Amino acid sequence: MIERTIKGKLLVFSVFFLGIVSGVLMTYAWETRVSSAVLYGGAKPADRAKADVNKFYDYLGLSEAQRSQAKQISEDLRPEINKIRQQIRPQMDQMDALYKENRSQFRAILTDEQKKKYDEFNEARRNKQKPQLQHSN
Repeated sequence: MIERTIKGKLLVFSVFFLGIVSGVLMTYAWETRVSSAVLYGGAKPADRAKADVNKFYDYLGLSEAQRSQAKQISEDLRPEINKIRQQIRPQMDQMDALYKENRSQFRAILTDEQKKKYDEFNEARRNKQKPQLQHSN
């Protein structure tokens, strides 16, 4: 009889424990995955960046004066970053050309079926989706 009540208590505890764990996991998934998709939906990258910066400022608890100073610091840095980007742009273009040539050479060794899979894989990557890799023998 005592053994049955202990088993019953363990069962009830297990159900509550699993409920708490699943609630925490679902909350984490919502906070990290779903809510950002809902909030940003079709927003432009610049708008999303502003929202992220404001969320970060909110997290830190910055005052309006601090926010203004932080914005000025970023704006002061921007010309220097743009100058460096202009300096490295030719090298980046060369790298892009090399990657394009590499993809072209790789694609040339594929069969038509493999080319189709290769194109689907790259399209999924461009759309930031996880490509579905399936083994075919």
